[in-house]
Amino acid sequence: MTPSDTILIDLTRRYCEPHRRYHTIEHVADMLWRGRSLALSTEQILAIWYHDAIYEIPGQDNEARSAELAHEQLTAAGLDSRSVERVVSMVLDTKSHVASSDEARVVIDLDLASLAFEEEAFLVNTAKIREEYGIIEDEAFAIGQLAMLDRFLERERIYQSEWGEPLEERARHNLRCLRERNPAWIAQNTD
Repeated sequence: MTPSDTILIDLTRRYCEPHRRYHTIEHVADMLWRGRSLALSTEQILAIWYHDAIYEIPGQDNEARSAELAHEQLTAAGLDSRSVERVVSMVLDTKSHVASSDEARVVIDLDLASLAFEEEAFLVNTAKIREEYGIIEDEAFAIGQLAMLDRFLERERIYQSEWGEPLEERARHNLRCLRERNPAWIAQNTD
């Protein structure tokens, strides 16, 4: 078995872990499918594969640990150090969803593409994410979700690439609607 085979099998197993509902192999496949017309670089494709490789709840360091895994596995597989560092940087950027390089813009936008899905699909994904956070109490989850929604809505732009620009309006609509359904927001805005 080649190092590439070993990496692919490991990543596939990780994305098929039983606690995952949204951050699955389907999420990776969706990103790759949407990016098929973008001439993604090898480093961008690898960043897509690694960006949620480690996904534990609660976990404030999932992206950092995923980046460490990418560094370890890709270095061992013989990828040149400059390429490894580009992958690691893009994976780390997916924590804040703010690109530190032009090539990260598309990766982040592909990661956030589901924010602009039609409402039904968006709500299904939202429910899947809530399932992933099942160990978090409802009130704490609502407060955290509201903070995340506000961070995105306060941005001048959610999407950072030309590819993502057409998604902006729909994503903002979905986020505003979800915000208005959020129990923490409702509690703050009732008399």
